[in-house]
Order: sequence, then structure tokens, then C-alpha cells
Amino acid sequence: MVAKDLDVDASGLMSAAADSVAVAGDVLAGGFDGPVTARPSGAGIAAFEAASATARTRVSVRIAGQAGAVAAASDHYDATDGGSADAISVTM
Repeated sequence: MVAKDLDVDASGLMSAAADSVAVAGDVLAGGFDGPVTARPSGAGIAAFEAASATARTRVSVRIAGQAGAVAAASDHYDATDGGSADAISVTM
């Protein structure tokens, strides 16, 4: 049986998590600009924008939550890997 190497780039995971938080912010930045009440379809546009804002908020919260989980996993991996390396060096 051949051992499989596990190579985790913890700093890359942290970078990806930070990028995801930025994406979550971009999701919230969308929306319709300008007054809609003066338009004939203003009520429909306003209702759609409200529903869209709710959906964007939910997506943003989900992305940010997943980014937090990736960051936590990266920290946990670093702590576990470092502890294992210390234990091996003491044993040897």
C-alpha cells in the first residue's frame, strides 16, 4: 500500500476565505439604482427589488459563513499539523 501525501496550503485557504468575504460584500452591493415610483411599472420593480435584496442578503450571509468555516478549518489544520510535527520530533 502506497501512502498518500496530504499537502494543505493553509495560507491559501485563508486567502480564499478572505476573497469569499469580499464576494459576499459584492453580492450585497447589487440592486437597482434610481427612483422607481415615477415609472408605470414602479410598484412591480420595487417589489422585485425587495425580493432580490432579501435573496442577496441570504446568499451573502451563506458565503460569509462558509468563508468563516474555511478559515476555521485552516486554523485547525495548522494547529493539528504543528502539534503532530512537535510530537514526532519529541518522539524521535
